[in-house]
Amino acid sequence: MVHAQNSRKLLTETVILSSFSVGLQGLGLLLNIFLTHQLGAASVGEITLIGSFYSLAAILSGGCGFIAASRFMSEELGCGGNPHRVYQYIKSFCMTLSILAAALLCIFAWLPEKLLHQPNLNAQTIRLLSASLPLSALSACLKGRCYAYNRVYLPAVSECIEFLLRAGTLAFCTLFLIPRGSMSVLTALALSMIAGQVSTVLFLSCIRMPHRENCNICSFSFGRFLRQLLPVMGNASLVAILSTTNDALVPLTLLQFGSSPTEALAQFGEFEAIIIPALFFPSVMQCVMSGLIVPELSKAKAAEDHHTIRLITERALEQTIAYALFIVMYLVQFGRQIGEVLGGDTFTGQILRFMAPVVPFIYLEIIMEGVLRGLGKHNFSSVNYLAEYIVRISVLLICVPMFGFYGIAASYLACNLSGNTVRLYFVLRLTGLKPVWKRILLRPAIALFGAWQIMLLMSKLCITLRLPAFAVMIICAAVSGLFYAGILYLINQPNIQSHRTKTAPVFQLDRCSRLLQNQRKKQHCQISRS
Repeated sequence: MVHAQNSRKLLTETVILSSFSVGLQGLGLLLNIFLTHQLGAASVGEITLIGSFYSLAAILSGGCGFIAASRFMSEELGCGGNPHRVYQYIKSFCMTLSILAAALLCIFAWLPEKLLHQPNLNAQTIRLLSASLPLSALSACLKGRCYAYNRVYLPAVSECIEFLLRAGTLAFCTLFLIPRGSMSVLTALALSMIAGQVSTVLFLSCIRMPHRENCNICSFSFGRFLRQLLPVMGNASLVAILSTTNDALVPLTLLQFGSSPTEALAQFGEFEAIIIPALFFPSVMQCVMSGLIVPELSKAKAAEDHHTIRLITERALEQTIAYALFIVMYLVQFGRQIGEVLGGDTFTGQILRFMAPVVPFIYLEIIMEGVLRGLGKHNFSSVNYLAEYIVRISVLLICVPMFGFYGIAASYLACNLSGNTVRLYFVLRLTGLKPVWKRILLRPAIALFGAWQIMLLMSKLCITLRLPAFAVMIICAAVSGLFYAGILYLINQPNIQSHRTKTAPVFQLDRCSRLLQNQRKKQHCQISRS
């Protein structure tokens, strides 16, 4: 019963937060299209490249606060300790690091303009970007604290407010200040980011968390906290460094292919502003689920509840694979129309169709990284990311000078196929999960074939009625998606009922075991305090 309630709660939170994320991702995609039309693809490429370097600086200066707070505070809650003390550790560390980084950037703000000879990278812009680093670190800690206390809707609301302020500021500057020469593109970007982060910090700082300490004894000393935090921070920093290196190499390799600097930035901007968001847009449910399962798995790990770990992992993987296969079918069928609707051209649609097979690996990566973070396996994640980006950068350096834009897509395919195959093997071995491949692959494939036939039928019917392309895509997605979900539900229903019957006694045993463990931990806290 307890596990069933937790599963329903997790599903409800995933659906609600996915609704928030769908809206934000859709608005973000519209903002990218607006900026591309107003400023040009080259300017969007420049914004994306600077944004990548800023993300690197934010993560190196305390951006791991979200993962650290959601995981370590959840573990402290699970063992009945003092999560408030843990939060103070996290906030003090992240804020100290971010303030030092901001001070260094302010001192050396004149270097980029001097070395790169780019007037947009003036000292004023660099100082504005550096001023937002402590705000970014504090907002990450506050969001992680909300997830640890299961107040997951608060970060969603704050992200909505942050996006509206950030997008509004950037759109206002794009329409009225940048065309007159009153402000550069990067200065507008810096102001918009500060406006959004200030709103997040003010909103989440006003929220009081429940006082749930079971004893005054904290299971973490500050030294132990640092030893456990450094792998988390190292993993996030490694990913950010490799991602930024890859982004910086894309325009350079396009120049080797023969593109001009403006063309290289324009192609990079089109890839990052249209193609990648289009591939990731349907993954909002996986992103939300990944964030939700981190505290759940951390609590289960602290309570040594291995059955819950396997159950959560199995359900997440099954749902992700079934959903990703439908997205692959949809991209193959409507990739060209999606590229045109998003402001691209026929070539953009071809790239979307070419990259469709990588979608299941991208979505599985999101979920599996949540599992690894929840179980504290950051070292493996760091090593795997290193190998993955070595493959990606190697293919990029070889293929882009030879094949141009198709080389970027090939590098993305190669790194995801190799890295996520290894990641999936490790997650299955770590959790002891033996997946039922008939339920994971065979049944979704049968349902997918039926949904594909329905999609073809609806597409022909809509074309006969001369409906616009956008309406055809929506109707086909809705009808075939409902058909696909219905077939999967009917196929899996008998198996779900038998699975619940078999595992009902185990649920009760797990519950009794957890209660006994919590009582022992409370007694230990009382003895230590006395």
